[in-house]
Formats: sequence, C-alpha cells, structure tokens
Amino acid sequence: MKIIKDVGIIGAGPAGMSAALYLARSKYSFLLIEKEMSGGKLNITTQIENYPGVGSIDGFTLGMNMRNQLKSFNISIKKDNCIDVKKVDEGFEVIGEKDTYLFKILIIATGSKTKGSGIKDEEKYYGKGISFCAVCDGFLYKNKDVAVFASSRKGYLEALYLANIVNKVYLINDNNSDDEEDNLAKLKSLNNVEFLYPFKIKQYIGEERISGVEIENINTKETKIIDISCVFPFIGDQPSTYFLSKLGVETNKGYIITNKFMETNIKNCLAIGDVIDKPLRQVVTACSDGSIAATRAIHILNGMK
Repeated sequence: MKIIKDVGIIGAGPAGMSAALYLARSKYSFLLIEKEMSGGKLNITTQIENYPGVGSIDGFTLGMNMRNQLKSFNISIKKDNCIDVKKVDEGFEVIGEKDTYLFKILIIATGSKTKGSGIKDEEKYYGKGISFCAVCDGFLYKNKDVAVFASSRKGYLEALYLANIVNKVYLINDNNSDDEEDNLAKLKSLNNVEFLYPFKIKQYIGEERISGVEIENINTKETKIIDISCVFPFIGDQPSTYFLSKLGVETNKGYIITNKFMETNIKNCLAIGDVIDKPLRQVVTACSDGSIAATRAIHILNGMK
C-alpha cells in the first residue's frame, strides 16, 4: 500500500516528536514513522537534569510524557522500518518493510546507535555478559562486579548509575577525557569504582557467558585479567543513515550536514537530532531541531501553492 502525505518524519525520538507537535498545529498532513519504541535514546537514559522546566527526570519518563502529548494532539506513530529512500518528481518515495510512502517534504530524525567495540567475539556475548544499556540490564548484576569501557559523558553516566547497583565497577578508560559536568570527579569519589587508565579491552573471556576481560595498558603493553560478570562498552555512537545510500545527502563522518533551517543538500529534505552534524547532542537541542524543521517544512509547503 502507498501512503501519501505532505510531510514524512522518519524517527520518533525527541526531535521527531517535536517536529510532529509543530506540524500538528498546521493544515498539512504528515506521518511520523518509527521502527522501534518511540523516544529513542530517552528510553535508555538514566537521568536528565538539564531539560528546562522539568528538573531531574529519568529518560523513560520524559519520553512517556512526550508520547502522551502526541496522543493529546491525536498524533499516531506508524510502526515500520524504512529501508530505502528515493527522490522522485513528486518528492520522496520511502520504502518500508510494511508499506511504501510518498512525501513532498522529508524530515530525517533517525538518531544514532551505540558503536560496538569491534573486539573479537563481541556479538557472541550480546545478552550474555555484554550490554549497551545500564538502565536496561544493570539490575541483572546487582551485587556483582562489572566493567565499563568509557571515555565520554554517556559512559561516565552509565558507570555512575551502575555504581548504585553493583558490588564494584571497573572503569576501563583509554584517554581519561571528561565533559563539562565533571563526571570523572564524581566517579572518583565513590569507594566501589576502580579506575584502570590508560587501558583498553584486549579480549573477552568466557565460555557460554562473559566471565572476565583481558585488558592492556596502552603505554606499557602490560596485560591483566579482571574477573567480572558483565561489560558495558560505551565508546561512541554512529548515525543511523543506513537507508539513505541512494539519496545522496552530504555527510561529515557519517552525520548529515544541514543549514540553520535543518535543510540538507537535497531540496525539501531536512534532518534533525542526533543524526546531524552539530556540536551538541542533547534532548533540548533535538527538540529545537524538530521545531525549526517543522516550521521550515510549513514555509516550503506554503510556497508550493
């Protein structure tokens, strides 16, 4: 079945949901498509303390509040996995696993995914001692020893969350960088967090499940084995642009390049949120992107008459 709308939003994270809320106040038709659970990374975010007017809130609850707001505007979310996008005379033809869509304006809001470490046998241990979500799986390792491989804000936040649940956190850190929130200092104040710097994971150890990791000192090449029940690797993200290979959008290190109106190099194609090339990826900036893109889409549609 082919579904035709004025605007198509692919991705129902904070950016996509924000764009939908702004479009709902216009006279134009639109469709919000999401292949997984709406909310994106909000669903696996421990705590958010810098969203204006909200105060301290966990990501899942904030995402639920956004979903409820969509419902109040009678906005539904189409469940489908978009696998291809083509530029056509009428606009954009989006191919999904369930349906095909035709949009005059396309807004890409697919976010990014956590990178794997690339270490041998990592896929073998997914769900068997390797997790990319402390909120999802931390409770499984209550009173046990775990390792977090991190050198960024997200990894430090996950380590802080785990430290309140598990017996001990080994923080394996290869460059000791920090962000403006000084999370490293917070971690260093905890008695059950041990810093292993400058180390990297050399290999995973275990039969059916992870039982330990071999780590290597980056400078001295010294190796040691740590007995742990789970490894949480947080080494960065990669943009979810796997379905855009035929569209020809310009990118920088995989992230989509946009102007101040959230427009890409492809006419009438906009991009927002964590999928774009920008200096700060936060919930508040994603929502800002969504509002800008939606108002730009309305402006473009007004000019098509």
